[in-house]
Amino acid sequence: MPVVITDEPWVPAQETFITGPEMRGFAAGRPSRKRAREVEEHGLEDDEMVDEHEVERLRKASRPTYKQVVGKASGRAWKQPAKQRAASFMKAQTGGTKSWDDRMKEKAAKKAFQEAMKEKADEARADRKAEHQRRAAKKQQKDENIKRTGIIKAEVTNPKTIAKHAKMRKATKKQKALKM
Repeated sequence: MPVVITDEPWVPAQETFITGPEMRGFAAGRPSRKRAREVEEHGLEDDEMVDEHEVERLRKASRPTYKQVVGKASGRAWKQPAKQRAASFMKAQTGGTKSWDDRMKEKAAKKAFQEAMKEKADEARADRKAEHQRRAAKKQQKDENIKRTGIIKAEVTNPKTIAKHAKMRKATKKQKALKM
């Protein structure tokens, strides 16, 4: 495309307001104090006569709805226009209302499941208690047998033997550490 040089100065693109005149400098429909004083002194000119209802309507100019907005206010024009309000699909999915029978079935199934879980827990607790009692009885029987037969652990008093045992314990400890 060829570059055309003209004498006219460059003017940036101007935003056009569809909803009405530009109201950015319009402070809630109230004139400044200076302007109010001028109006009191001189009165309004004919071309300045404005209907209060019209001013209020322009001040509360309707913003575009979600159907008209494309992208975000920050200028993301590549975004697709909204097909529905965000609130409509952000709500929790309830899955519709259930009939009384369905709710009662669910309730019964939940109760049956909880009862089964409780039975399993009670059974496991009973097994642990039985194992504990079995081990306690076994230990007691062993102690009684030792007392009855009179088996006494030999007490080692020889210092050389004690040193040898300590050395063996140290070696096994090292081997266990290496295996890990």
